[in-house]
Amino acid sequence: MNIDELGARAEIHDVLLRYCRGLDRVDMSLVRGAFHQDAWIDFPKSLHVGSVDGFVDFLAAEMPDFERTMHFLGNSLINFDGPDVAHVETYLSADHQGSGRSRWKHETVKLWARYLDRFERREGVWRIARRRMVVDWMFKYPSEGWFDDHPDASVTRRDGSDPALRATAGFTGTPAATDEWPA
Repeated sequence: MNIDELGARAEIHDVLLRYCRGLDRVDMSLVRGAFHQDAWIDFPKSLHVGSVDGFVDFLAAEMPDFERTMHFLGNSLINFDGPDVAHVETYLSADHQGSGRSRWKHETVKLWARYLDRFERREGVWRIARRRMVVDWMFKYPSEGWFDDHPDASVTRRDGSDPALRATAGFTGTPAATDEWPA
């Protein structure tokens, strides 16, 4: 393994993380930025099979119907097929708490799945060219039994005001933050 491959692995991992942040913060620009313009999405048919633009439209309508979501990525195996293509299998665990508007009506659903991605580096940028999600299993938690004894600590922010979303200057820029992080 050389420095170029290590750098590519880090870039691919960052794309995956930004995608999940976009889902959980309902930031479709982050979600869309994970994909090439002509990307193809192959999720279960009940969700979306088709273009990335249709996928982002689907998510823009679907994600606000959840009170909160949390997507965790686990094992991620990256296999390179030359310097500009990578086949990536990433394990996913995600929780979705439905609102009254969602199909799950105040219930919480746990999903265990895997993303099977074809990443391509185009013009020096790694993004997803094709994504398939394989659902391994799901669990619907009973709506009774949940509690929240720290309401001031249990506020999810899905409106762009989450403190983790502050702009930063990057590795070589002038620091943008004027106060300590996290707020």
